[in-house]
Amino acid sequence: MFKTLQRKLTLTYSIWFFLTLAVIFVILFFVFRNMIYQSVSWQVDDIAGDQASEYAHTQKLEGGVFKHSLHLFAFLANNGNDVVYRGALPDDLRRSMIQKIAKRQKTGLIEAVTPHGEKSLIIYAMEPVEKDGRQLGYILVGKEINRTHEQIEGWFRLLFVLSLGAACLSVIIAHFLARRAVLPVKRNYEKQRAFVADASHEMRTPLSVFSASLEFFEAEEKERLSESSQETLKDLKDEVSEMNTLISHLLALARADRGALASKRSDFPLGRLTRPMIPYYKQKADRAQKRFFYTLPSKTVFLNANPTEIKQLLTIFLDNALKYTQKGGLVTLKISTDEKRRLLCFSVEDTGIGIPEEDQKHIFERFYRVEKGRTRQSGGSGLGLSIAREIITAYSGQIDLKSMPGKGTTFQVILPILKAFD
Repeated sequence: MFKTLQRKLTLTYSIWFFLTLAVIFVILFFVFRNMIYQSVSWQVDDIAGDQASEYAHTQKLEGGVFKHSLHLFAFLANNGNDVVYRGALPDDLRRSMIQKIAKRQKTGLIEAVTPHGEKSLIIYAMEPVEKDGRQLGYILVGKEINRTHEQIEGWFRLLFVLSLGAACLSVIIAHFLARRAVLPVKRNYEKQRAFVADASHEMRTPLSVFSASLEFFEAEEKERLSESSQETLKDLKDEVSEMNTLISHLLALARADRGALASKRSDFPLGRLTRPMIPYYKQKADRAQKRFFYTLPSKTVFLNANPTEIKQLLTIFLDNALKYTQKGGLVTLKISTDEKRRLLCFSVEDTGIGIPEEDQKHIFERFYRVEKGRTRQSGGSGLGLSIAREIITAYSGQIDLKSMPGKGTTFQVILPILKAFD
């Protein structure tokens, strides 16, 4: 249980820790990239402004050929047809700039192809050239940022590697924090479990004495007791029986928490369990004006398990079925085997009150009881099905529930404990 909790905490902590670092790395990457691009953009924009002012006065444009210079200078007329230093501006780049002028996108990042067919990233800026209040065209200034882009990609790869390292680090830190978080809970749970086990053992003796005293008192004084006193005596015996059942359940859960279930196995015939159980539940059903049917394997079946635990498993489902089935209802026990897969299969079906759909996923939880049907009047502690699930899990078995309110419930159990046939 605590290992599962620790794994869940480790997963939760590591995910949040990694996501936090990932967000920080992403923010750092985009901030760093934008700072570099913005710095180059401002530089290009300043150059474009200076060149536009100079060209308006001198009608001259300084600059180099595109493939030999980091900066690209060109002059475009308003219609985009006239280009100063045409050789400095490839045709595809010139067409792209004309489109940018039409869309009034005066700054930005574009991809161009050099005369040698190489791709190049360029940050550009365009400034209008005005003379005597008349706009002559646009000065285009571009700066190649291939090397800068490579640096940014290197920064991205570095952050990616750091992210992988952060993922490993987050798992280690999360595992450490999860262990620290679970440790006090585990200690308190161990103390509580020890207390429950010790208290249950200690309570068994006085309850046994009290039960024996009630039996003696009933045998000696039954004829002298009034009807109300006899009813009170019966209630006391029922309460003692419920307390004994509760203590047995608590001790079974304590063994489950220690991992002691399914630890002591032996080979035994199935008939050792069913021979006393079948007539007992048949009589119990008759006394409650209910019907009990059963189907058993025709062959002698040997199991490899703890007989006490398998008997307790059958008892839990049969007791529940009889308890929540009304008078005249039917309880059916079916036991079968799968020789090839070494499986023991049994089902307990009743025509009782059923279990609402919203409660079905909770009925195996400890102390959980369906309020409408499982009230104090019907007895029970809400631990029986929890113990059944622990036993089935200990034997690597499966359990399936089908129930409809007002129509009944069926529990089907499959256990890989079949030893042999005779």
